[in-house]
Order: sequence, then C-alpha cells, then structure tokens
Amino acid sequence: MKNSAALFLLIFARMLSAQYPVDTVYGHYPASVPALPALYGSIIDTAVPSPVVLTRITDYVPEWDWYPHHEYAKIQPWNADATMYKFYSMAIYDATNYHKIRDLPGSEIWPSYWSNTDPDKIWSFRQNGDIRYYRISTDSVYRAGHIYLSDSAQTDYQVVMLGPGEGNMDRNDRFVALACHAGADLDVVIYDLQADSVVVRHRFAGAWGDSTQTYPRYVDWVSVSQSGQYTGIMWDHNTTSDTLPFNGHYGVEIYRTQDMQFLRRIAGYGNHGDFGYDTQGNEVFVQFAGPTGTLNMYYLDHLERVELSDNADFGGEGHISCRNLQRPGWAYVSQDEQARSGTIVAVRLDTTERVEFFGHHFSTAVSYLKSPMPVPSPDGTQVMFKSDFGNSDPDVIYTFVARAQTQVAVEENLQSDVRIYPNPAHGRLYVSTTEAIEQAALYRSDGRLMRLFNRVEANGMDLEGLPPGLYVLRLTGKYGQTLSRLLEIY
Repeated sequence: MKNSAALFLLIFARMLSAQYPVDTVYGHYPASVPALPALYGSIIDTAVPSPVVLTRITDYVPEWDWYPHHEYAKIQPWNADATMYKFYSMAIYDATNYHKIRDLPGSEIWPSYWSNTDPDKIWSFRQNGDIRYYRISTDSVYRAGHIYLSDSAQTDYQVVMLGPGEGNMDRNDRFVALACHAGADLDVVIYDLQADSVVVRHRFAGAWGDSTQTYPRYVDWVSVSQSGQYTGIMWDHNTTSDTLPFNGHYGVEIYRTQDMQFLRRIAGYGNHGDFGYDTQGNEVFVQFAGPTGTLNMYYLDHLERVELSDNADFGGEGHISCRNLQRPGWAYVSQDEQARSGTIVAVRLDTTERVEFFGHHFSTAVSYLKSPMPVPSPDGTQVMFKSDFGNSDPDVIYTFVARAQTQVAVEENLQSDVRIYPNPAHGRLYVSTTEAIEQAALYRSDGRLMRLFNRVEANGMDLEGLPPGLYVLRLTGKYGQTLSRLLEIY
C-alpha cells in the first residue's frame, strides 16, 4: 500500500500541489504599468493581496504577420491536463516552456475546441456541418459525423456554428448544441458526440432573420451547460427585450437538453456570462447584469439570482470565464478599464463575496483586440490573458500567463497539524486540526472531482454513495495553503 500511495500521489502531484492567490474580500488596488518583460520573462505583481507571477509568452511572428493570442474568454486554450495550449487552429505549444510543438492543420479543423476529457484530442465543429477531431499523437484529422438539414435527403444547412463563438461542449464531451442556419429560421441541433447522432432539433422560426446574414439576428448564442443537462439561449439584447420580445423570447432562457423543452427565463437581460457550478455543486449562469452592471449568478434549475458583487469596478467592460472545469465554485472575471481596477479576479460562487486576485492585466483595453479576455486553465491555477502593457499601437498585443507565486512554507505549516481519519474510510471522514480549513475536495483516481465541501464540520464529511477505491483528499487552508492525502474508501 505504501508504494502504491507514493506512485498515486506522484501522478497527481501537479494537480494536487496547485497554489492559488490568497482568498480575500474585493478591493481596489491601483498600480502603475511596469516595464514590458522580455519574451518568456516574468514580473511579480505585488500590488495585489498576494504576489502573482505574470509571464509573457508571445511576440510578433513575422511569417504570420500577427501577435499570437488565444481566442476568447469562454474558449479554453489549454488541453485537459494543461500540458499544452493552442492559439486558434494555428499551432500548439508546450505549456511548460511556451515553445511551439507544431503547426495545426488550420482550415481542416477550424473552428477548434480542446476535448474536456482527452488531452490528446481537439474537436472541430465546421460551418459546413462536418464534425471532426484531431489527435496530437498521430497528427491526423478524423471525421466524426455531419449535421444535415435533412438526414434522409442529406441536404446541408447554410451554416452550422457552435455558439456562434460562445458555445461549449459539456464537461464530459457528450452533448453539444449547434446553431444552424436554415434560411430565415434558426435550428438548435443537440448532438451526442459519444453516440454520433442527433438527439433533437428545435426550430425557432424567423430567428436567424435575413437569410443572407452570416450570424443570427435575434440570438446571441446557444450552448449546453457544463453537465449537459441544460441548454441555454441568450437572445440578442440589441434586437430583443422584455418590451420588444422576438416571438416571446428575450433575455437568457434555459431549455432541457434531451428534448429542448423550455424550462424558464433566468434573466431578463442577456449580458456577457458563462455556465459554471456554485460551491454547493448547483449549476449556475454567471453574468454582468444589465447595462449598468453588477456581477450575478442565476440558478439553472429554479428562479433565483445571487448578487456576487455590486462594486463599481464590475460596472464597466469586462469578461467572465468558468472554463476552470476541474475547479468548480469559481468564476474568473476581468475589469478591462484601468480606472476600474484593471485586475483579474476569481470570484467565489456563493454569498461570501470572497475573491482571489490574479494580478493586474496592465492593458489599455481601448479596443476589442486589447481586451484582456482572461481564461483559466482547467484546474484554475493559471490564467491566460492579453495585454498591450500600455502600448498605444493599435495592433500590438501580447499574451501572458498569470499564476500565484508559490509559497511552500505556508503549505508545510498546514501539513504539520492535520489528522485525517479513519483511513480506510467508509460512510464518514473526519479532519482534526487547529487551523481553519476553508475547503475540502475529494478526487477519484482519474482526477475527477467527486465531492466538494466548503467547510469541515465536527461531524465529518459524508462519503455515502462513493464507489470503493483510491481517492485524493485535498484540503485548502484560510490563506491558500494546501495539503493532499491519499484516502482509501471501502
């Protein structure tokens, strides 16, 4: 058992030794723009509650005539185990040294999305209706299926889009919702990637608008939630509202994925946001609410809004990402404008109003190109963002990675006092320590999060329903210090 435990913890060392910035209340932390670091160079942002390392990973590429950068706050640049990242469908890079591994086949897999479960796989949902995937290990493209307007006649839609632009697969790579152009109509097609088949088609008559338009006129985007149980539609707030609905539609609507039955309108105004989980494991939609802006989360299974922050810094331009699939309970948010703090924060999805500062982005954010558009890695330990570092040239933009400065001594302090029992465990697990434990996460052997406890009570943690096997318990202290222990459940 001792050798097995050592091997198991070694395999999961990267994930389980993750460090996060200090958990604190939100505040305004002004900072002047420092000198631009050299390519692959770093600076330490000490103007936030705990130090954050900002590493520059790109420069101008003459053969591309481009400053490479990731696509969008809601499109994950890292693969499932964060060993690689990509820029659009152009190239993949080593996430350790930031050097290019190889060019991607470009138009053959555009637009492309990393698999959420397989680090060797990239999905492509092409506008002609083809569903393809690319394997890094074989450097090959494979055809997985095709979306037809009519399966019997095998006639094509005019355009098939994931989103457009803001959609995602569920966290298990099973369901995807595609927006399909059928003349003036819009079809939402739910596709099962594991069964290679259409689950359901639902037509919104006239929702595309003019049949010659490239993008739908009345719909901003369509996407499944992280579980795949729900499908959300954000109606375009420029063309629809509660006073001017499109056939009764406006705001953010939630449908049941399996049959596209309408369930509820969770928000009357559709603004920038992303699907995630709150700290209790409930699915939510996090968005800036309304034209004036507060940060809110809305539950998918019932009508309830929770205000996460009404600070004025969240009233300006910014982006939200919940692509931290392996770290539920947090949303990563930017305030683009320097006058509104100019920081990137992870916001805890509950009523505590706690945040983690991932540093300043130092971008002027004077254009859409220069918007930082932060997106976290799957485990949430690092954030990729764009910044011009104060450069006034409209074309200059660099890509950075932000991560907390490692604090090994703090982690050792937590380890010295903790007792976890019984082990092996069944039914309940207990933790004894004089330190405050803010969170306990239980991972199974494939790295999947199985239970998340936001406080460790005296009566222990409930293990009922978990299958027997080896797990890793990861405890997080009040100041971000961590401790991991191998646990056997029988």
